[in-house]
Amino acid sequence: MEFYRSLCFLFCLSGQLLLNLPFSTAQLCRPVQSDALLQFNNSLTVETDTDSNCDPKMTTWKNGLDCCSWDGVTCDNVTGNIIGLDLSYSCLQGTLRSNSSLFALRHLQSLNLAFNNFRSSPILPELSVFVELRHLNLSYSNFSGLVPVEISFLSKLVLLDLSLNYKYDDMIGMQSLKIGNTGFKILVQNLTKLRELNLDCINMSAVSLNSFVNLSSSLMFFSAVECNLQGELPPNIFSLPNLLDLSLDYNDFTVSFPKSNWSKSLESLTLSYTSISSKIPNSIGEFKNLKTLHLSNCTLTGSIPSSLVNLTKLTTLDLSRNELTGHIPSFVVKLEQLMDVDLSFNNFTGVLDLGVFSTLKNLLALHLTVELNLMYNSMNHTFPKLETLALPSCNLIEFPPFLNSLKKLRKLYLSKNKIGGQIPRWFWDVGKGTLQYLDISSNLIEGGIQQFPWKELIRVDLSNNLFQGPLPIPPLPIVFFQATDNHFSGEIPSSICKVSSLKSLALARNNLSGSIPQCLGNLANLRWLDLSANKFEGTLPRSLHSCASLVLLNVSHNRINDTFPKWLLEAPSLVIINLQFNEFHGQIDPPTVPFHPSMLSYFSISNNNLRGQWPKEYFLHWLNLQTVDLSNNKFEGPLPIPPPTTQIYSIANNKIGGKVSPLICNATELIVLDLSNNSLVGTLPSCLMSFSEDLSVLNVQINMIQGVIPGKFAKDSKLRTIDFSRNRFEGTLPPSLLHCENLEVLNLGNNRIEDTFPDWLGTLPKLQVLVLRSNMFHGFVSNPREVRSFSELRIFDLSNNNLSGPLPVRYIMKLTAMMNQDKRRGKLKYMGDANYQDSVMVTMKGLEILLEKILTVFTSIDLSSNHFGGELPLDIGNLKSLKGLNFSHNNLTGYIPPSIGNLIELEWLDLSSNKFTGRIPQELVDLTSLAFLNLSENQLIGPIPQGWQFNTFENNSFAGNPRLCGFPLLETCTNSSREIPPVIILQANNMEHGGWFEWKAILMGYGCGTVAGVSLGYIVLGSKKFEWLAGLLEKKGANVRKKWRRNARRSYQI
Repeated sequence: MEFYRSLCFLFCLSGQLLLNLPFSTAQLCRPVQSDALLQFNNSLTVETDTDSNCDPKMTTWKNGLDCCSWDGVTCDNVTGNIIGLDLSYSCLQGTLRSNSSLFALRHLQSLNLAFNNFRSSPILPELSVFVELRHLNLSYSNFSGLVPVEISFLSKLVLLDLSLNYKYDDMIGMQSLKIGNTGFKILVQNLTKLRELNLDCINMSAVSLNSFVNLSSSLMFFSAVECNLQGELPPNIFSLPNLLDLSLDYNDFTVSFPKSNWSKSLESLTLSYTSISSKIPNSIGEFKNLKTLHLSNCTLTGSIPSSLVNLTKLTTLDLSRNELTGHIPSFVVKLEQLMDVDLSFNNFTGVLDLGVFSTLKNLLALHLTVELNLMYNSMNHTFPKLETLALPSCNLIEFPPFLNSLKKLRKLYLSKNKIGGQIPRWFWDVGKGTLQYLDISSNLIEGGIQQFPWKELIRVDLSNNLFQGPLPIPPLPIVFFQATDNHFSGEIPSSICKVSSLKSLALARNNLSGSIPQCLGNLANLRWLDLSANKFEGTLPRSLHSCASLVLLNVSHNRINDTFPKWLLEAPSLVIINLQFNEFHGQIDPPTVPFHPSMLSYFSISNNNLRGQWPKEYFLHWLNLQTVDLSNNKFEGPLPIPPPTTQIYSIANNKIGGKVSPLICNATELIVLDLSNNSLVGTLPSCLMSFSEDLSVLNVQINMIQGVIPGKFAKDSKLRTIDFSRNRFEGTLPPSLLHCENLEVLNLGNNRIEDTFPDWLGTLPKLQVLVLRSNMFHGFVSNPREVRSFSELRIFDLSNNNLSGPLPVRYIMKLTAMMNQDKRRGKLKYMGDANYQDSVMVTMKGLEILLEKILTVFTSIDLSSNHFGGELPLDIGNLKSLKGLNFSHNNLTGYIPPSIGNLIELEWLDLSSNKFTGRIPQELVDLTSLAFLNLSENQLIGPIPQGWQFNTFENNSFAGNPRLCGFPLLETCTNSSREIPPVIILQANNMEHGGWFEWKAILMGYGCGTVAGVSLGYIVLGSKKFEWLAGLLEKKGANVRKKWRRNARRSYQI
């Protein structure tokens, strides 16, 4: 009975409770909101072809069904209002308009439109109608324009994600969403409930970092990666009490860490590629909960602080690419939770025992750049979980044997070491069944490779080694295969065409030969094809047109003999085409099909045999073109006008004629403009001096341009090189040249300019090359106006003018750049950059020589063929870097200063056809680099010094001095017995300078006789039409050497 009463009580109680509960059956979707969704659906299209991973949710939306059951739609169970709309990854395309029915869904609390394509629609201010909104995600959906201030009206927002809204536009380049300073300031002030804020890749260059002070204290996640932020990051951001994740990588601001009061909650801090430029503070140890720390490429200095040991929860540590010094501290291995460690590319010293990292049992990835102690070959399974090992620039001389114990290895990077010899057999078992990435580039590895045993390999880099033999075929899954800068030979095997996943094939600078396989066109995924600098012959396979994804095609520096592949110019995806230094020939025909705008950015067909007119239609449609190189062909007709986007334009060494059209000034992005060595006539358009703010090189040498030099050089001009030589310019120099404060090279030689010496050019602070030769400059050269006039000048050529008066000694002795001898050894450097390298014509050793590149250590003075008088300065020996000095054909008098013997770098000296008197200083014998000497036609007396280079000079070096005597002249000196010339042995040090210059001999010099013997060690004749001259010099040199040996033997026999 008691049990029955209890049961009744429970039943009644439960009934009462049920009566008190609200009715729980979900309401149907409101019709007005259902219609709004369907209208929104109809305003957009679904494009599944663009992304195979997307999920077209809206295809399930059917009229007449409850919209609360539709994919991506969430309703309130009580009211039936739509409160959530998730259309992320829905393959949507279209424009979001202000009258969109979407804005009728006033009860939305969550809106996710991420990963769609709204075709550069602006983010609309109408979004502010969603006053209940908590979550707004518009990321990666191709929104553009300015983020509206009205977003800040959504005061209940907890999550705001506007990241990754950028797109490369064919017409105007990169577009990205922007946020203004005012908009951001209001946003952070109003959205006080924000917990997650993601602004990655938004242009925030206008935002003041002071606004970060007002970030919500509720913020848990804040990311602003690659946002063009500038200034100084307020340290308070590291003290936000609830912050868990802070990501501000790839910005241009400076960081000052607080000395204390760090956020105790922070779990992830990434500031890579920002500027910290100081030591890691000890206070970083206060981040007790930190799990991820990325400070790569932050110009960090000093050593790793010991307080880092306090970060016991750390799983990822990246301090790579900084300037950290000292030893890698042993306490790093006490951070037992570490899974990913990257300390590579710093300045650590000492030898590290890699075995210390074996205590990190969870280690998955290890990146180090430091000398390693690998004397633990017997260790097995030291790193049981290691998947990624990167040991670049660790001075390894062999493959570390412990690699064979890494059973889970997926990625192995051993580049930039000194590993030599052949690959050992055991290495082929490393990571067997797991290895996906292999980089052994930039070593000294030899031998051949039969085949790769790794069936899972995705990326392999064998570049910059000594591999030889046939090209190995990568396994089928391979995506990136690089084998540049080796000695692989033979043909590309056709079996490589079966690697259908291949996206990048780089085989440049090998000895590969034969034809380029036709079957490469079967590689539908191929994006990058670099076969340059090999020995390929035949034609360029037309099948490559089938590679619809091809972005780069480089077959330069081969022997391809073909008509121009016009089909390349119509390929929609190609960005880079490089066909230079081949044997392409014939004309280039205009496009024959409707020609659509292309993505082409780099186009080089230089050094071929192409002819005819360049079809202007291509330049009208290449709207992204930045580099155009048509040089060294046989193009003719009027000057082609490059697209407005062009930055580098060269059509040098062709047969282009007519006037330079002012239309070229529409190419306002130009940095290098090279029109040299053509048949251009008329005057230069005045706009050419100031049309581009970034113009660095203006070269119109070797044409027939006439008139005065336009006088409108822009203020703040960036011109570095002006070369107007070998034309018909006349008049005076424009004073506006002084606006070119970045000018390093000014070459106006071989024109008809009639002016006095432009001493005012001495104020240009960077001027290094000044060539005014072969003009009509006249009058005295006055004293310098400035204390440091022409202080950086290294090539000074006033030859063949009508200048008179005293030798400009004060200018010569202010050439401080020629006084500072550069004793540094190492790789030779040339003037210019990757886009353009300067050249100049100089008279050197009696020949006019074209220096096709100008070494930064090259120095010369040429004041020859003027009417200068006076004496040489006694302290001319201070110009210790000088390599060439030519004062010939003037009216100079007095003695030759003995201090010339201090010019130890001097390679040629020409003082001929003057009125020098006295003896030849004995000190000149000490000039062991001197290869050419001409003292003829003076009034010198006494014996010719003997020894070193003087024993190599012929009598024409001293002719016209009747009172000189001694070898090599027939006149012997009366106060001594017959001169005994020693046997001539050309010293090896003479030949070392043969590599100083890349030049072409142009003409024989004036009346100095033929340069022989030593000169052959210096001059490289770069044209077949000078083979007769090379033969003459060689024959003359052989005869002279025979004469020297005969005279020497006769002398010793007496």
